[in-house]
Amino acid sequence: MALRFVLGRAGSGKSAFCLEEIRRRLEQKPIGEPLIYLVPQQMSFQAEYELTAKSGVKGTMRAQVFSFRRLAWKVLQETGGLSRIHIDSIGIKMALRRILDKRGNELRVFGRAANRLGFTDQLEEMYCELTRNGMTAEDLLHHKEALIRHSVEEPGFLADKLHDMHIIYGELEQYLADRYLDSEHYLPLLAERLEHSRYIQGAEIWADGFDSFTPQEMAVLRALLLYADHLTITLTLDKPYDGETEPDELHLFYSTAVTYRNLLTLAKNSAIHVEVPVLLPQAGLLPRFAHDPALTHLEKWYDRRPAAPYPYETDTIRLVAAAHRRAEVEGVAQRALALVRDQGYRWRDIAVLVRDIKDYEHLFMTVFQDYQIPFFLDEKRPMIHHPLTELIRSALEVIRYNWRYESVFRCIKTELLLSPVEGETMEDMRHSVDRLENYVLAYGIEGYRWTDGKRWIYRAYRGLDENAVQTAAAIQRSEGEERIEVKLNELRARVARPLQNLEESLKKAKTARNMCQALYEFLISLNIPKRLEAWSEQAKDAGRPEQAREHGQVWQALIAMMDQIVEVMGEEKMELDTFASVIEAGMESLTFALVPPALDQMLVGSLDRTRFANVPCVFILGINDGIIPARPSENGMLSEHERELLLQTGMSLSSSSRRKLMEEEFMLYRALTSASHKLFLSYALADEEGKGLLPSGLIKRIKDMFPKVREEFITTEVSEIADEAAQLAFVANPARALSYVSAQLQQWQRGYYIAPLWWDAYNWLQREYPERQKQVTRGLFYYNQEEHLQEQTSRQLYGTKIRASVSRMERFQACPFSHFASHGLKLRERELYRLEAPDIGQLFHTALKMVGEHIKAHGLEWGSLEADRMHRLAAEQVETLKPLLQKEILLSSKRNHYLTYKLKNVVGRAAVVLGEQARRSKFTPRALELAFGPGAELPPLTFTLPNGCVMELIGRIDRVDGAESSQGLLLRVIDYKSSATDLAIEDVYFGLSLQMLTYLDVVISQAEALFGQAAKPAGILYFHIHNPLLNGSGPLPDEKLKNEIQKRFKMKGLVVEDDEIVRLMDSELDVSGSSDIIPVAIKKNGEFASRSKVISVERLDQLRRYTRSLIKEIGQRITDGDVAIDPYRHKARTACTYCAYKAVCQFDPFIKPGEFRVLRDEDKEKIWQDIAARGEEKYE
Repeated sequence: MALRFVLGRAGSGKSAFCLEEIRRRLEQKPIGEPLIYLVPQQMSFQAEYELTAKSGVKGTMRAQVFSFRRLAWKVLQETGGLSRIHIDSIGIKMALRRILDKRGNELRVFGRAANRLGFTDQLEEMYCELTRNGMTAEDLLHHKEALIRHSVEEPGFLADKLHDMHIIYGELEQYLADRYLDSEHYLPLLAERLEHSRYIQGAEIWADGFDSFTPQEMAVLRALLLYADHLTITLTLDKPYDGETEPDELHLFYSTAVTYRNLLTLAKNSAIHVEVPVLLPQAGLLPRFAHDPALTHLEKWYDRRPAAPYPYETDTIRLVAAAHRRAEVEGVAQRALALVRDQGYRWRDIAVLVRDIKDYEHLFMTVFQDYQIPFFLDEKRPMIHHPLTELIRSALEVIRYNWRYESVFRCIKTELLLSPVEGETMEDMRHSVDRLENYVLAYGIEGYRWTDGKRWIYRAYRGLDENAVQTAAAIQRSEGEERIEVKLNELRARVARPLQNLEESLKKAKTARNMCQALYEFLISLNIPKRLEAWSEQAKDAGRPEQAREHGQVWQALIAMMDQIVEVMGEEKMELDTFASVIEAGMESLTFALVPPALDQMLVGSLDRTRFANVPCVFILGINDGIIPARPSENGMLSEHERELLLQTGMSLSSSSRRKLMEEEFMLYRALTSASHKLFLSYALADEEGKGLLPSGLIKRIKDMFPKVREEFITTEVSEIADEAAQLAFVANPARALSYVSAQLQQWQRGYYIAPLWWDAYNWLQREYPERQKQVTRGLFYYNQEEHLQEQTSRQLYGTKIRASVSRMERFQACPFSHFASHGLKLRERELYRLEAPDIGQLFHTALKMVGEHIKAHGLEWGSLEADRMHRLAAEQVETLKPLLQKEILLSSKRNHYLTYKLKNVVGRAAVVLGEQARRSKFTPRALELAFGPGAELPPLTFTLPNGCVMELIGRIDRVDGAESSQGLLLRVIDYKSSATDLAIEDVYFGLSLQMLTYLDVVISQAEALFGQAAKPAGILYFHIHNPLLNGSGPLPDEKLKNEIQKRFKMKGLVVEDDEIVRLMDSELDVSGSSDIIPVAIKKNGEFASRSKVISVERLDQLRRYTRSLIKEIGQRITDGDVAIDPYRHKARTACTYCAYKAVCQFDPFIKPGEFRVLRDEDKEKIWQDIAARGEEKYE
């Protein structure tokens, strides 16, 4: 029973000393008493490697590497201490939650915060801190009393906190008692049981890599001193601090000096013999830096002020300023590759350190993978995003939130709820899931519709007009639709069955135990263990060992978590929401326990967690102000001031902020001295969001110590690097070189100079990686334009006879590719179960048509019906259409019931206004929803195109009004619009608004067939269906209100410039004044005002001829295969604004040709000259 210290500064060879002694013991006596190498948990894997690989020990039963926790497990397994049930952080939080619910009303401070998110996490952290420092609930009570007695300031709030903590932790201690063993009580139990361990008796122990010990660890060390044969402890210390000597609190080694003094006291109180300490190095330079004086200088002068400047240039220490963090990480990748490729280092000889790994994790993952660098990220990764945890979370959400779409498909897309059936591949299953999702979105499937047993009916939506004629059940469906329906219902059953079983089981469950059992049976029914095993094997075969381990760990972790829920809360009555929140909190605490899957990997870790020594090359990143050294934060149960007050009462707590700053300094010292060959220090000038960052004061200290040190600036913008030799780093790896070569050639295309090395790189990549080079550089020569379809392709796509609507012509004029995507490729947007503007417009059209048909069928006139009756009639038509619109969407919710009420008001208001207009007009409806096309009331407009194709123009005219006059029959076309619309001559000229002129052409040219006599045009008008809001400071008289509403419904468009026609359209128009019905105003001299939208018969005929000619030209271009990506821009409008195919054409102003077809405003007279000059094209 003896204690020996091995002391020395960083790099003095303390670990090598221990390993050498162990090696010699094994050489002398391979079989014998245990040789225990005790190290921090984070260092255990590295220590095992050092012990076996580097010390020459090929294998041994005698020497073992342990952490304190692992040693506890070994001894308790031997002595029987593991009979108590283990409970980890999750179980502690659950127990704390129960205590808060049980005794919350007794709490003076924490009662108000008991239900706050994250509060149990803070309680658990405080519990761990107190336990590690050997504090009990009774100790809290004593310190509270001491605080009240001795505090110079009012301790009320802090005393109340201690009161609450005493209640909570006292209850927790009673709960744990002799039944449970939590993570924080392994070491106290180990200290108790060591005297019974035969394994420890006679053992020789080396404790290496520790800077300090918690009270729990000190208790274990005391027991080891009593019952083991010999204990060696290494400490990073410049000299022994015996007797009265003690370093200043600001001394770099203050912490380890205090540890040394505490261990001496412990040995003295336990009557343990303390040997003369071994002080390293015993001769010459520190072993780690023996070959490099610059690193020796850094270690020697780091803790001195002022530091002696190093008089020489050095390449051993490098400073790097990076434009941003990505450039910083790319710089590491490039230099690491150079070290391995050019200087003979192995990947395991390189380590990368940051202060907080979360700041850089995503960059490490992407950049190092791009550079094909094998690396191990030393971080505990959460399990919360694994497909299995996502399955559980989403399955519980399905049940809690009534089978919402999002929850159901989150569940499905884990690919654990479903598996391919016989004869089905994974790709087949995914395709089926996509189709199921489309159906669910289109039909608004949620809630009971998943489980009510009613068959889901599938048929393509064919429009409201067809539905108004026949019900959905009566419509004949195709064989393809029936096959899709069968598959949808089969897949629905496969999805719903296991979730429904889980739902039924959870509804029956009353306790946490029952609920855990229901969840476990759900997972077993899905065969989760075997599927995870299969995933693990697939990951191994694909060369992803870390992913394989994750799949292997997640099941055991979840089962252990549910075991703890059952153990802690098993018979407790529990609601489903509470159970779900417990499961969620538990899964958020689960992490993967990963070790490096290979030996030759670059280690990436954080300054505080990752432990290694004597790595040849070390990169330390993020040396920015406020990051390295880190600023202490106050986010725990006790503030910094409260901790200071409690320290005065003798309470043992973790380090204060002041002490943490000094520990941060020591941690930096340890990191800076960990490299034996090369040290790279870098800082970023900006974060990922472009916010500026300042270098840490450490950078200035390094510059003061090494005034001739090289500092370089790195960026990912190659063009900013003037030194062509420095640009070579960007072609160090083929994968990254491809993207940088592409970027440089883009610069060359823009006329900028690029270094000759980029052409060399291009030629080499072209030779070695031709396919990948072709893919990456394809963008350089990419011309975003589609070639004309070949005649054969065009005929196969469209046929020799095309049937088209006028809106299709307008779409082509807006952009030929948009037309190709919609009518050639027949691409469609995903249908969603929501009421869109086109649905509402369709409802308005059909409802007004049905109103008109009812009036006509009953021999009535529009103007003869009173407003109330018109409103009732309109409401009846909307009510008839309601179940037929968009898969019964108006019946789906209370909100849509209210929307139906509003739609009735809109249609009713429009019908009333139409009636008022009819009373004031001699024009009466002659046709409603008049269709032209094959099998319709009127034949199609037929064009024989110059290429031999035939184009039939089809459509449906909302309303045709007629009036008898001295000129004969006059006809006007009215189009109902759900948004304000007008006709601009420019839009006709550019081919963007051809519909109304085509409709007018149809009714005039077919008037004899339709009405038995020839007719002349009277105008084209738009009627806006809406329910206008009126501005006013108070109620309006009925007559004025009626007039104001009438004005809001004034139709827009064009009226033939003829006084008789105008008077027939508005019989109440005065000799002078403005019409409330049509866009016409008359001056006192009887002329039309300039704001009137009137047109002469001659010009209207010119527009009709121009429209025919333009439509024929468009038909020719369509059938010739014109699919150009050529969107128009007119003022602020573009064809792309509402285009559904932007993701397909990928039109971009920055990619050639990337230019809009600009429609420039011309002089009005010039437009009319062009229209007149177009010439007349005759129909066949």
